[in-house]
Amino acid sequence: METQTSADRATGNGDGLRERLISVALDILEQSGIEALTLRAVARGAGVSHGAPARHFENVEDLKAEVAAAGYRMVADEIGAAASRGLNSADPKDPIAKASLAYVNYALKNPGLFSLIIRTGTLGLSNEALRRERRCASDRFLWLVRQAQEQGWKPEIDSNLLATSLWASVHGLATLWLHGAYQQANPDATLEEAIAGVLALG
Repeated sequence: METQTSADRATGNGDGLRERLISVALDILEQSGIEALTLRAVARGAGVSHGAPARHFENVEDLKAEVAAAGYRMVADEIGAAASRGLNSADPKDPIAKASLAYVNYALKNPGLFSLIIRTGTLGLSNEALRRERRCASDRFLWLVRQAQEQGWKPEIDSNLLATSLWASVHGLATLWLHGAYQQANPDATLEEAIAGVLALG
């Protein structure tokens, strides 16, 4: 049986099937949820034999890790694009606010993928791609925090601690908003106002 190294899986080297399987997995997530995401379901959706995914993923946890890595990559792109629109603002928090809004909107538009990302217990945490993309996303947020600190926003707080605390708060906001809990407590609040509240507490 043909096999791939972990480096091949992380970089996408191969015959193109790996990327197609991940794409099918993303569709399954959004249409049917995490519970429906199995190697057999992905193989069926891709129109290949049920054993074909084994050439690219060690098990279903490894597949989920690769899909989560793709999710982190997409959210990092969303964060970067949104933050760039606020870099010239007089308010040093503006890029962070825009990045935070992009993060929450990403969760609302991709609830299945967002749910997978936060369920770390279901992922192959040793997966190289997942570790890399998660770090890339968190580093992008950390960079924004450091930029704001250089402009005078909360320079006395450790950058890593501040970035992690803000990310946790924004992540929590996304989860509450996704399930309607935030709106029940604050029915008139907009997402922008909710994020401004998070930054005020940061």
